[in-house]
Amino acid sequence: MGYFPRIGMRMIKTAIAVAICFLISNLTGGDGKPIFSAIAAIICMQPYVEHSVDVAFNRVIGTVIGAVFGLLAGTLMLEVPDKYEYLRYLVISLAIIPVLYTTVVLKKPGASALAGVVLLSITLTHDSASPFMNAVNRSVETIVGILVSLGVNMAHLPRRREKDFLFVSGFDGALYGEKTGITPYCIFELNQLLRDGMAFTIATERTPASLMADLGEIHITLPVIAMDGAVLYDMKEKRYLACLGLSKEMTTKIEDFLSQQNLHYFLNVVWQDVLLIYYHDFRNEEEEKLYQKLRLSPYRNYVYGERPEEGQEVYFLLVVKDKVADFVMEKLGEIDTEGELQFLRDKSETPTDYCHLKIYHKNATKEYMMNKLLETMPQKKTVVFGSNRNDVSMMKAADLSFATVDATEDAVEASTYQLRGHGDSIVRTIFHLYEPLLWKSLPKELKSGIKKKVDG
Repeated sequence: MGYFPRIGMRMIKTAIAVAICFLISNLTGGDGKPIFSAIAAIICMQPYVEHSVDVAFNRVIGTVIGAVFGLLAGTLMLEVPDKYEYLRYLVISLAIIPVLYTTVVLKKPGASALAGVVLLSITLTHDSASPFMNAVNRSVETIVGILVSLGVNMAHLPRRREKDFLFVSGFDGALYGEKTGITPYCIFELNQLLRDGMAFTIATERTPASLMADLGEIHITLPVIAMDGAVLYDMKEKRYLACLGLSKEMTTKIEDFLSQQNLHYFLNVVWQDVLLIYYHDFRNEEEEKLYQKLRLSPYRNYVYGERPEEGQEVYFLLVVKDKVADFVMEKLGEIDTEGELQFLRDKSETPTDYCHLKIYHKNATKEYMMNKLLETMPQKKTVVFGSNRNDVSMMKAADLSFATVDATEDAVEASTYQLRGHGDSIVRTIFHLYEPLLWKSLPKELKSGIKKKVDG
């Protein structure tokens, strides 16, 4: 079943604005033409409130421009006999040029559409009024629509903002859907909340490069937790603020073992705020497929050859069959006498008998980096959204956590509540927690810190 986007507030507000325009027309005697105020209301409704005032001002200028040239064109049309109606249409068509040109000269290109609508409404409306009164009436009707749109867009129920929460969401399977990506609703609402000062970030298994490729237009200001918690990355400054990688000694031991077993690996190394991915000759077609798929990304830097001594080795990635992964984990476990390693397996992007095997430092977890981020922030409580086993550690550490509707069993077990969806459900929950209505109380977990597990 395909994804059907929800009806957004912009649609609802536009319908309300149009209804108000009709009501005003009715209350004033119904002599006007509410179609023009309704058109203005539809054109002027903006997704972001802060844009509405600027847009309304520009549209008023467009209305005046359209009215002036509509008056001139209407006056000229009175001189054209009725039998030459096509000449009247020619006058109207030619009048479009100075209307649009004037909006460009005044550097108000956003006003051009409404200016054209006003021109047409004046020149194509046939009644007994003079061109001057037509221009005045149409201008008033249009400005009414602009003001109604502005008022509806700025009106909202009284809410308070909870500044003490850090919101953290998983990415794949949570905010990002394989088929839907990040929905327009998520992008719009998250950006609104981020503009209002909400503390929000993403925790993902991906590299920062892979995350940026699919993050779209979400304007995250906080560092993101990437590579399963191995790094904390500032997306604005393009810098690695924290990196928890493997020791040089352990890296060498892993390289020697994999070389003895004739196994290929991708080694991710952070050096001078750049992620370099070192690789060698491929041993199977799945490795090469992965490389060919990802190498064209402008965010990734693949290097054929040996790693340098500089830099921090973050993790190894192997693309191997399941039985090989079992063997590697067993043997490296024997080599790892100090218990430095952790192994993560992912089969979501491989054939049935293959897997992606990642080898990290044992402390490279989302929980660790979330706490690292909290050390630099005024927020004291965390609200986490997750969908898979890699999210479990930070979900358990959070004051309040939510699992998505199709989350893995261990993620559901670690959560406080389970949502009925993902993506949109996550963002709606964030909205109601960050900006609750004045009479709404917060979940008791955020007041007392005590979690209560319920079935979702």
